[in-house]
Amino acid sequence: MLEGIPAEGKTDSTTSRVSKAVGVSSAATRIRLPTQDWIARQTLSVRFLLASGLLILITATIAGHLIAGILVSNATNSRAASTALLVQRMIQPIAQELEVTTQLSSTAVAELDRLFAAPEVRQRFPYLEVWLPDGTVAYSLSKELVGKRFNAPEGMKRALAGEVAAQHADLEAGEHTQRNFTTPYLEIYSPIHDKDTGAVFAVAEIHEDATVVGDHLLQLQFQSWGIVAATSALVMLGLFGIVHRASMTIERQRKLLNRRAEEAERARDEVQELRKRDREASVRLASMNENFARGIGADLHDGPGQLLSYALLQLEPVRVAKNRGERDDALHTVSSTLSEALAEIRTIARSLLLPDIERLDLDQIVARVIRNHEARTGSRVLFEPCRANPELPVAIKTCIYRFLQEGLNNAHRHAGANGQKVECALVDGKLMLAVCDDGLKPGEQSTARHIGGMGIQGLRQRVESLGGALTFASRTPKGTRLEMTIDMEH
Repeated sequence: MLEGIPAEGKTDSTTSRVSKAVGVSSAATRIRLPTQDWIARQTLSVRFLLASGLLILITATIAGHLIAGILVSNATNSRAASTALLVQRMIQPIAQELEVTTQLSSTAVAELDRLFAAPEVRQRFPYLEVWLPDGTVAYSLSKELVGKRFNAPEGMKRALAGEVAAQHADLEAGEHTQRNFTTPYLEIYSPIHDKDTGAVFAVAEIHEDATVVGDHLLQLQFQSWGIVAATSALVMLGLFGIVHRASMTIERQRKLLNRRAEEAERARDEVQELRKRDREASVRLASMNENFARGIGADLHDGPGQLLSYALLQLEPVRVAKNRGERDDALHTVSSTLSEALAEIRTIARSLLLPDIERLDLDQIVARVIRNHEARTGSRVLFEPCRANPELPVAIKTCIYRFLQEGLNNAHRHAGANGQKVECALVDGKLMLAVCDDGLKPGEQSTARHIGGMGIQGLRQRVESLGGALTFASRTPKGTRLEMTIDMEH
C-alpha cells in the first residue's frame, strides 16, 4: 500500500501536466481564432496582399542578400584587380632581381621607398610587403619584417597560382601581431611575373584602408537593396492590381448572387403564400357557390314558389265558382299572384345577369348601376362623376359592377336607402370606389332578405383575386362605408 502512494502521486502529477498542456493548447487555439476569423472576413485582394506581401518580403530578403553579396564580391574583386594592376606596374620592374636572389638591392629598396613615400600613395596604401614563395618577406614598408618568414596567407597562395586575391586582414597573423594591427585592412595579393617567361616568382601584398572601400561597398549594398525592394514592390503592386480587380468582380458577382438568392427566396415564399391563398380561395369559392346556390333556391322557394303555390290554391275557387262574378274575382287573384311571382323571378334573374358593360367606361358603369338600382328600389343615390376614365379590362369592369350592385343593395336593405352615396377617385394609379349610407332612421326596420346577392365574403374574394382590397367599416355617427381599392399598375 505504501509503495502505491508515490505511483498514484506521480500519475496525478502527469495528469496535471497533460491537463495544463491541453489548456495551453486550447488557449492558443482561442488566441488564434480571432485572427483566423479576421482573415476569413477579408476580401480576396486583401488576403492576397497579406500572403503575397509575406512571400515577396521573404523572397526579396533572400534575393537582396544574395545580390548584395554578389555585387560586393564583384566590386571587391574589381577594385582588387585595378589595385593589383597599379601595383604591378610600380613594383614588377623593380622586383625582377628577386627572380635570381632572395634580397633586393639597396637601389631597389630605395626606389620602392621613394615610390610609396608619396603622400597620396601612402594614404591609400599604408602598408606594402613583397613575399617570396617560401613565406619570407623580401620587402616591407615596416622594416622590422624584412627577412622574416611567416606562414603564407591564403591570399598569397592564390596569388602564387597567378590569381589576384583580396581579403580582410587576419589580425591574429604573425606579420600583423608584430605591428599591433587593430584595423582590418583590405589585403590585396598581386602576383609578380617574370617579364620574359611570365612565371610568378614573388607576391606583392597591398594593405588598403577598408573604411574607404567599406563606405563604397555599403553604398552599393544600399543601392542593391533599394533596387530589389522597388522591383518587389512594383511586382506586388502589379499582381495586387490584377487580383484586386478580379476580387472586386468576384465580390460584385457574390453580392449579385446573394441578392438574387434573396429575391428567389422571397419569390419562393410569395409563391407558397399565393398557393396557400389559392387553395383557401378555392375552398371559399366552392363554399360560396354552394351558399349562392342555396340562396337562389331559398329565394325561388320563399318567393315565386310560395306565390305559385298560392296561385294553384286559387284555381279551386275558379272551378267551383257559382257565378261569373266569383269566377272573375278568383281569376284576378290568380293573375295578380302569377304576375307577382313573375316579377320576383325577373328580379332574381336580373341579379344573376350583367348588362353589356364591355363598351362602357368607368363613369358609365357607375351610372348604369345607380340607374338600375334607383329604378328597382325607388330610392335616390348621390354620385359625382370621377372624370378619370382609365382603360379597364372586362374583369375589373365586372368587379366594379358587382361591387356597386352589392353595396347599394346592402344600403337599401340594411340602411333603408338613407344617405346612399357612391364615391369614385383615381389617385397615384389606384382606383378607389366606395358605397356609403347613413344607417336606419329612428323607428325604421331593416328589410334585409337575401335575393341572390354575392355577400361581403364573395365580394372580397372577387376583389382580392384582382390584386385589390376590400374594407367594410362603420361611419360616425352612424352608417357604413364599403370601400374597394385596386392598383391599376398591377
